[in-house]
Amino acid sequence: MAVERNGPVRAAPVASDKIAELSPQLDQFVDKNAHLMTDENRAYQSIGKNYAAHDWVNHSHKEYVRGDVHNNTAESFSAILERAKQGVFHYFSNKHLSRYLHEIGFRWDHRTPELKLTKKGNLKLVMKSMPVIKMLQSLLSQAYGRQLRRSLNGGIICLEPI
Repeated sequence: MAVERNGPVRAAPVASDKIAELSPQLDQFVDKNAHLMTDENRAYQSIGKNYAAHDWVNHSHKEYVRGDVHNNTAESFSAILERAKQGVFHYFSNKHLSRYLHEIGFRWDHRTPELKLTKKGNLKLVMKSMPVIKMLQSLLSQAYGRQLRRSLNGGIICLEPI
């Protein structure tokens, strides 16, 4: 997954955490001018040389944040994904994994920040789901010109606009 801080998420299934698997996904999702922030995986250290800047935190040495460097945003998306798996879907099949990722990504991208006052009197930023009508408007705005058809084996095919 690639998550922009205070921005959208892009997630796709990969077979492994090898450079050959991760590099094409990052090339597709992340601008070369970006400051990449990851964990200590060696594949990321190699791939990170292709970006404007790359920093990482070393979880194995109990380092989770160093100044502005962290991957907590990506881990937050992972936590939401795991909660959806435990509470709603119960199982992610490999066949439909990209669909699960797209659905959770859609929910992530359609949140709004809200400041809440804690019991101790501090302000805390909390992300709230957008109203359903706003999500529907966003979804339908992307549907113009597309068709959903059944495949021969009962699946769904999305025909893109010409």
